[in-house]
Amino acid sequence: MTDAAPSGGPRRGVEGLVLGPWAAQSCPVKTQNAHDPRIVGEQPRPVPDEALRELFAGTEEWRTQVSDALAGLEGAVDLRGDDGPPGRRAARTLEALRAGVPVLLGAELPRDLRGHRYGRCDVLVRGADAAPGRPGYAPVQVKGHKVREPRAVPPEATLLRVSGLDAPAWEAGEELPGWSFRNARRESDVLQLAHFWRMLQACGHAADGEPVGGVVGTDDPTAVTWIRLHEPRFRTFSRRAEGGWRLRSGLERYDHEHQFRVSVASRAERLGEPGVEPMVQPIRVSECDRCQWWEHCRPQLDAEDISLRIAKAPLDVREISVLRSLGVSTTRALAGADLEELLPRYLPEVAHRAQAERRLRVTARRAQLISDGVLLERLESGPVDVPAAEVEVDLDIETSAEDRVYLWGFLVGDTVTGSSTFESFVAWDDLDAAGELELAGRALSWLRELAEGPRTTLVFHYSDYETVRIGQLAERAASEGHPAAEVLAWARDEGARQFVDLFATVRDHLFGVHGLGLKVVASTGAGFAWRDVDPGGLNSQRWFAEAVHGSSAEMRETARTRVLEYNEDDVQATAAVRRWLRSMA
Repeated sequence: MTDAAPSGGPRRGVEGLVLGPWAAQSCPVKTQNAHDPRIVGEQPRPVPDEALRELFAGTEEWRTQVSDALAGLEGAVDLRGDDGPPGRRAARTLEALRAGVPVLLGAELPRDLRGHRYGRCDVLVRGADAAPGRPGYAPVQVKGHKVREPRAVPPEATLLRVSGLDAPAWEAGEELPGWSFRNARRESDVLQLAHFWRMLQACGHAADGEPVGGVVGTDDPTAVTWIRLHEPRFRTFSRRAEGGWRLRSGLERYDHEHQFRVSVASRAERLGEPGVEPMVQPIRVSECDRCQWWEHCRPQLDAEDISLRIAKAPLDVREISVLRSLGVSTTRALAGADLEELLPRYLPEVAHRAQAERRLRVTARRAQLISDGVLLERLESGPVDVPAAEVEVDLDIETSAEDRVYLWGFLVGDTVTGSSTFESFVAWDDLDAAGELELAGRALSWLRELAEGPRTTLVFHYSDYETVRIGQLAERAASEGHPAAEVLAWARDEGARQFVDLFATVRDHLFGVHGLGLKVVASTGAGFAWRDVDPGGLNSQRWFAEAVHGSSAEMRETARTRVLEYNEDDVQATAAVRRWLRSMA
């Protein structure tokens, strides 16, 4: 795991400008602000940097367990706890590399002054010698998220390679047919690995052969998933390519983004001098929510800036930049723009995005609704057909940061009497695979008894999240011969005929400025309000962690109540949306 020493932000020491492993994937305005002498005296609000935030994302215990397992390998050297004088850990790192240790944790690689780099790598794993008598290494990062997905690869593509924690080296890995790296969501992991690969090259200890790096994610089974850093995998804009885009490798992406930020930082250090202008301007992205510079950037944006007002399926940084270059920067301007005139100039500059025209048209539609003061738009008039039954059950599940279903919540409504009750099946502990299946079995056995009773019954849920998870649990239970296999198979197959995805109905009849998530539709359309001031699935994972591991009984009990009330409100919200849809004329 990445220890708490700063590892992501830009800095300038006596040696010169150096950037950490997070810079290339981070907002370049952050780099600019950190080097702007006009604002270096400002005290930005204390928001943890990216490396520290990962430590407190609810998976630090698991990441520590993985790192401890690697540290227990024969010959491994663990520097995670070395917080001694500056330079000592870097010196110990070089000493370990030269000695050829098989695994090195918490490595602080020598600063690459020519390449403007610094950073600490979670794990370095011995590979082929970099040169005769000089040990070579590959970087490995430990992450609290999944990095593999089941997906067939083209015949000409290389197969995914994984190696166990007991033998983590690339050479010990095996191919994993039918699985791929999650390119679309984990590009940042690859850019970090590329950063450390370049640092290993700079100090002469990059393993010989093709450049590779590994990630240990939360996938099952736990293993090092290897990425070929020179293999094209990321779709990027290319003015020279025939289609306006081409695939680039992790190293190509990293080199471009890193060098751009070096240029941004170098220019920023001269801001205030006559004729020197910033290289980049703020664009609102998801990173801004947790950025210490947001209070500095926010006043620079128009109140109707597209990136600020449209957060659902937002345009990316390049798309926003191209629109700005064409004189369209606000929702007002986009709502009033002639898209047929704009598109021929816009599309060639955003060819890296699939369905770029559709994306712009949807964004323009949202901009028009914002200008009109409308948040939810009916797609057609007339009544909305919502299936009905004597007993209507609303289902919502909650998962932990480790992706275990620990809570099944049901709102049982009697449409004859108008009464309803909330039923929950919950485990206030760290579930293992067997415990998750046992809890699911209890919850779905209760549901089956209700569904097979004398009264007509329908089970409503919002999106297919619950049914997909039931299918996954059923498959796992069957493969393991778990006692819950039979009832899970019922829920997946026969029982599923009584399941109704309310989101599908909403999607067919409504368009939302902020999307059609349950929180949006229930609050904006149905007028429902959650009891919690900050309801959300990710927040509930934090509450669950407190409910299990809180330092006092009072803290645990408070967190448990909060989780249950949040889940109950979710199913109450689904019922409220259903009533609202039925009320439409």
